Amino acid sequence: MPRKTALPPIIVKRHLGGHDEEEHNGTWKLAYADFVTAMMTFFLVMWLMNITTTEQRKGIADYFNPVAVSQSNSGADGMLAGRSVDRTGSLTTPNAAGDQASPVASPPVVASVGDSDRQPAGRKDPMPHPPGGTAPPVDLLRPATESAPATPAAAPPAPQATRAELEALLDRQSSELTEKVALESLERDLRQRIAASPDLNALQGSLVIQQVPEGLRVQLTDQARFSMFKVGSAQMNDQGRRLMRMVASALASVPNPIGITGHTDALGYAPDAKYGNWELSSDRANAARRELIASGIPGGRIVRVEGRADLDHFGASDPLDPSNRRISITLLRR
Repeated sequence: MPRKTALPPIIVKRHLGGHDEEEHNGTWKLAYADFVTAMMTFFLVMWLMNITTTEQRKGIADYFNPVAVSQSNSGADGMLAGRSVDRTGSLTTPNAAGDQASPVASPPVVASVGDSDRQPAGRKDPMPHPPGGTAPPVDLLRPATESAPATPAAAPPAPQATRAELEALLDRQSSELTEKVALESLERDLRQRIAASPDLNALQGSLVIQQVPEGLRVQLTDQARFSMFKVGSAQMNDQGRRLMRMVASALASVPNPIGITGHTDALGYAPDAKYGNWELSSDRANAARRELIASGIPGGRIVRVEGRADLDHFGASDPLDPSNRRISITLLRR
């Protein structure tokens, strides 16, 4: 009996619905590209409608609709108001050459039939150009109310600083910085001297140090239990001298000029008195000047001595406050 030969197996593959073919073809790309193009066109049209005037939109629409032009009136007062579009895309007047374009925002030239070769008397071409010259292109999308960019006038050349001026400026800035550091160091030195002195430690409230535009101001004020002068007198007592000598020793370390001002409180003299707060404040300022010179300050550094009477109160709430009686010593900026 003959032997049977084994047949190869038959494999049947079935594709249901063609899903794989649709997923890998490029049909959806074309549809997406059309959608993006349509959106770009839509936003471009919206943008053009927003930036153009009614006359410009009408002219652009008539340019792309020649049938509407043929059904309207003549070019003198038709769609483009007597103007045509040249090869550069600009609107021109009937009598102008193709290179003499006028902007869309210019008023139209009204001419009667048979008289289109003339312009009204007194009217000039909106954009005159020399013969043979080339007119700059006109933006049709520019709003009518927007004026043409004016040519900027030549600005005068900025003055250049010389080398000597720059060096002087740098020296002045360096000097101001050095002076500021010196004044701050002097302020710390004065406070440390008072804190280290047992007999002056109780007078810390009498020493007021301030940074002012003029320089460093040191004010020696009276207190309820401390006074540098007797009432109505310009003779400085021992406590006032010690305080003045301490200030002088600190001021001796810097070469700045010094100004001295005397102040009093509002307690006045008799109306018919020949001596008052003006004389008293001036005499007390001179007493402070003499004490500074006796403590080692050169007399040439003192450039100002004045009395202010009771005009500048330290304690503004009470004109009779003891702090209003004071001596102001200002280390002036150079």
